[in-house]
Amino acid sequence: MIIHLCNYHTSNIMDKELSETELLILHFLWLENQPKTFSEIMEYFHTKQNKEWKKQTLNTFLLRLQKKDFLKTDRSSAKTLYIPTLTSEQYYQQFTRKILDDSFQGSLKNFVSAFTGKQKLSQKEKNELLDYIDRL
Repeated sequence: MIIHLCNYHTSNIMDKELSETELLILHFLWLENQPKTFSEIMEYFHTKQNKEWKKQTLNTFLLRLQKKDFLKTDRSSAKTLYIPTLTSEQYYQQFTRKILDDSFQGSLKNFVSAFTGKQKLSQKEKNELLDYIDRL
């Protein structure tokens, strides 16, 4: 099942920081790529992540994600379904853009310079970057 995502996101969503646990929940939902019930989310974190959360703990995280607009609910069936409002690709594109804007004055050159530590790139790395830029 493909998740249909909301299109109302602006760059403001990235002003809302996520906790490590909130991001972990989103990662699970992104990997599953389909809406999940509270019970399915709880079961995954208990059995696969060894989290001994109480129901209220998970509920708090899910509510926070909703308030931050990273999660929406579908209450049209007997059980509420939790659905991310953006894909992992959308999230990381916006996250990276925010870092670029906030820390490097929007300069990709400054970002690459900081990322490489001003060390020379190998010829292979240069070619990969140039090939990528040519495809843009």
